[in-house]
Amino acid sequence: MNMKRLVMACAAILTLTTTLAAANDGKRVPFSGIIDSPGNYVLQSDLRSLNNDRAAITITANDVTVDLNGLSLTGAGGKLGVGIMINGAQGVRVSNGMISKSAFGVIVMNSSNVALTNLQIRGEGLPIVSLPPETGVMIVQSTNVVVEQNSIHNTGLGIFVRGGMSTGNRIANNTLTAGTNGVLGICYNPTAADANGPVGDLVYGNSISGFGVGIQASTMSRYNVFKGNTIFFNGSSAMELLNDTNMDMDNTKVDLAP
Repeated sequence: MNMKRLVMACAAILTLTTTLAAANDGKRVPFSGIIDSPGNYVLQSDLRSLNNDRAAITITANDVTVDLNGLSLTGAGGKLGVGIMINGAQGVRVSNGMISKSAFGVIVMNSSNVALTNLQIRGEGLPIVSLPPETGVMIVQSTNVVVEQNSIHNTGLGIFVRGGMSTGNRIANNTLTAGTNGVLGICYNPTAADANGPVGDLVYGNSISGFGVGIQASTMSRYNVFKGNTIFFNGSSAMELLNDTNMDMDNTKVDLAP
């Protein structure tokens, strides 16, 4: 073997070794779905819930990264369960997977410095008989949450941000498509225990299609900026910003009603 071929062979072996090491560089997501210690986790197989309404994956520890590895979290359907619950945690990143047939795709509660990226969340398009409807992502009393480059389809509510402690969040470049029974694309409002709504979020570059109302912010939601979103709505309203401190900036609004 000449020197050039030897160098190429060594490079190929190094690339393969690096790839294999990267594939194994992470803890397996526990069978219980409960992540209560820091670390990098990788989902190794699809998770399916047949008859309960708990979260498929619950994260309560700080400094956690979860790579869903292109795999699926599938709920029981019928507006039961949660795909991923992040509760009381800081420094969490979840990416790269599919979540379907759950009441909530992802819930972020009482947490900070969280990133949700490259998730595909799919609802069943169920009729809305009680509130809240099927929801893609819900953020409750949380700060510095980034929701970016996700696809949410066939939910009654796409992204739901709640509570006066929710602030400094960024919702950007997501695709939200209603399917059937879509009511709200992105919604900002208080919680049952907190009369204040979210403050100081940036929402931009999202494509929102087919919901009755594209973006809605309650009277108690203040100083949030909605900029450069594209909203295709069905004859009701593209945006309802009920407090004048919220900003409607350079949003494109298209009424699909005949």
